[in-house]
Amino acid sequence: METSKVTHFNLEVDMKNAITFESDTLTTLFYTARKKKNHYELVSVESGAMLIRLGKWEYLVEAGEMFWLPFDSLISETVVPNSTISRICFSIRTRENLPHQGGYLHSTPLLCAALNKLQTKTISNEAQQRLLSVIQDEILDSICHTSLSDKSSAITHYVAELGKSAAPSQVNLSADMMMLLKVREADKMRKSGGKMDVIAERLFEGNVQLMEQAFTILSE
Repeated sequence: METSKVTHFNLEVDMKNAITFESDTLTTLFYTARKKKNHYELVSVESGAMLIRLGKWEYLVEAGEMFWLPFDSLISETVVPNSTISRICFSIRTRENLPHQGGYLHSTPLLCAALNKLQTKTISNEAQQRLLSVIQDEILDSICHTSLSDKSSAITHYVAELGKSAAPSQVNLSADMMMLLKVREADKMRKSGGKMDVIAERLFEGNVQLMEQAFTILSE
């Protein structure tokens, strides 16, 4: 089994090796368009949080949680600023019967220990191979679930409202999360050719300067 580290998040990972591992900290807001996975992937949030859109829901994955993404799943991702995300990608050429259903993956002590060990910068290639083999075995025995938390439900509802009109006044989310979601929606509208004053009127109470300042949290 060959392994390698990749250096940047990419939904279309070039799977030249059977398994790849990456871990990175993003200091800015990062999001992707919806796209199908060309591999299997385990996402682990080491710190911070991220959103994974799978089906019609946006699932909030917080520090200490893991989420499984099967091959050919249609997903999008949003990473909250200052979050550390680890990913293990499995080629579709694998002979193992990896889970075909996406969702939260139950974390076991062995799985957590192996992931923590992979963060060691001095780890040898041989040791990394053994750890990835252990992680694969743990995944084969794991069950995924897509139970929707109150936070995930609120986020999904809030995003749907943002796509229709101004944000709802009453929502059970933190001010920081609401701002991140508004910035993401505003940036999508901007990239679609929307006029800045129109976007600001809809999402930032007409304050173009505030909106432009908020855009600084986005990844380039």
